[in-house]
Amino acid sequence: MTDQESQGKMKRGETIAGDSESVRPSPESSESEASGRDPVRIATLLILTLCLIFFTLYLRADRVMPYSTQARVVGRTVSIVPQVGGYITSVKVGLHEVVDRSQVLVEIDTLQYQIGVRQARANLDNVIQQIEGASASVAAAVAGLTAASAQENITRRSSERVTAISELDPTAISQADRDRLEAAHLVAIASVEAAKADLRRAEAILGSPGMDNPAIRAAAATLEQAELNLSLSTLTAPSRGAIESMFLEVGHFASPGQPLMTFVSASDVLISANMRENNLANMKPGNPVEFILDVAPGKIFNGTVRSIGLGVSGSAPNDRGTLPKVTTTTGWLRQPQQFPVVINLADDVAGEILRIGAQVSVMVYTGDHPIVNRIGRFAMRVNSILSYLR
Repeated sequence: MTDQESQGKMKRGETIAGDSESVRPSPESSESEASGRDPVRIATLLILTLCLIFFTLYLRADRVMPYSTQARVVGRTVSIVPQVGGYITSVKVGLHEVVDRSQVLVEIDTLQYQIGVRQARANLDNVIQQIEGASASVAAAVAGLTAASAQENITRRSSERVTAISELDPTAISQADRDRLEAAHLVAIASVEAAKADLRRAEAILGSPGMDNPAIRAAAATLEQAELNLSLSTLTAPSRGAIESMFLEVGHFASPGQPLMTFVSASDVLISANMRENNLANMKPGNPVEFILDVAPGKIFNGTVRSIGLGVSGSAPNDRGTLPKVTTTTGWLRQPQQFPVVINLADDVAGEILRIGAQVSVMVYTGDHPIVNRIGRFAMRVNSILSYLR
C-alpha cells in the first residue's frame, strides 16, 4: 500500500468519526428529555390549568355571587300639580334645590279664594238665621195648635151641655142657639186641623234642629270647600326631596291639573338591578349586597335584597285577529332573560350622592362561600378604583 492510499483511509476515518459525533445527542438535551421538563409543555399545561380554574370559579361565582352592571338608582317622583287656578304671585324655590317636608314651593293669588271664604261664611250665617226664623215659626205653629185645641174643647163642651139641656127641656134653648153652638164647634175642629197643618209645614221648613239641619250642613260644606281652595293656593313639598323640571316666573298662570314642576322624593330610594335568569337560583330576599356608584368612585356601599321580580313582559301580541309573532335569536347561545331585583340601601349611604337614574354596579352574596366571596369583594374594590377612569 502506498503512502497516498494510507493517508486517504485516515481522512475517511476521521470524517466518519466526526459524523458520528455530530449525530450523537448532547448530554444536556438528553437529560431534559429524560426528565420530561420541556419548558413549552410546562407553560402550556400551566396556562390550561389556570384557564380551567378561572372558568370553574366563574361558573361557581355566576351562581352564588351574581354580578350586574345593568342597575340604576330609582326613587319616587311626584308632579307638583295645582288643584286651583290663578296667577303665581311667589316662587319660593329654585331648580335642583333641596327642600324639607311642608316647605312652601309656590303661592297662587289668593284674593278670589279669600272672597269665596267670606261669601261662604256670610251664606252660613244667613242659613242659621233662616233656621232660627223657622224654629220660631214652629213655636208659633205649636202655640196656634194649642189655642185651636182649647177653643175646640170649649165649643165641644158647650155643645154637649146644650144637647143635654135640650133633651130635658126642648123649649129651654132655641134651635138657632143650638145651631150656632154646633157651627162654632165645627169651626173649632177645622181650626185645629189647620193649626196641625201649619205645624207640619213649619217643621218641614225647619228640618232637623241645630247643626244637623241639612241647610246648615250644606252651607258649612260650602265654607269648608272655600277654605280648602284658599289653602290649596299655596303649594308645599310632600316630603324631603329636590326640585326638578321647574321653569316658573311670577305672573305665570297656573291651570288646575297642569304640572308646574317635578319633585324627587328623598325617601325610599332604592336600586333596581336586572339579573339574568341563571343568577336567581340561589338569590333570596335579605341577601347582602355590595354596589358601586359612578358618582362616588373608590367607595363600596352596602345593601340587601328586598324582592325579586316574578315576571317580565313577553312578546305575545295583545291584539286579537293577528298572527303570533316569533322572535328569533341569533348566535350559538340564546341570551338569558333578565328580571328586576330590588335592593334596599343601607343607612350609611348619604342621600346627597344619590341621583335618580344613576348607573350602579351590583354584586349579591347568596351565602357563606369563603373563597368565591373573597374574590368577589376583591373584584368589587378593583372596579371601584377603576371607576375613576370611566
